[in-house]
Amino acid sequence: MVKIVLALLLAANLLFFGFTRGWFDGLFGLHARGDREPERIANQVRPTTIVLMPMASAPPGTSGSCLESAPVAAGEASAAEAALKAALPAGTWSDLRSESTVGTATVVSHVYRVGNADAAMAARLASLRLDSSGRGFSACARPEPGR
Repeated sequence: MVKIVLALLLAANLLFFGFTRGWFDGLFGLHARGDREPERIANQVRPTTIVLMPMASAPPGTSGSCLESAPVAAGEASAAEAALKAALPAGTWSDLRSESTVGTATVVSHVYRVGNADAAMAARLASLRLDSSGRGFSACARPEPGR
């Protein structure tokens, strides 16, 4: 019995050694190196069509400013997003979600940012209150990403 177990362990070790050396690559659909580069580059679909584009600045003739809300608690986030969807066109605002650990609890908050807000949009945002504290939008504390 011990001889059989020893022979099985030796065979398993030899098979594993061969696998780690790449002797069986592609035989069972597995590769010793996993799904790492350069295999992923070889498996890309139409990699020549990928074009890196520079970040677009504000269109000429617009003098927009960046406005953001005060932090909104996670419990009030769905109501705040519904208010933003009703008041602003799609794609004009973004959610900057953040998590922080206080003791053993994780606190989630949302800051809603509107980039390139023109005068009309800034007036709509001035009257919009997103949370129960009644705080509205103010100038962005941090610069807009890409600027």
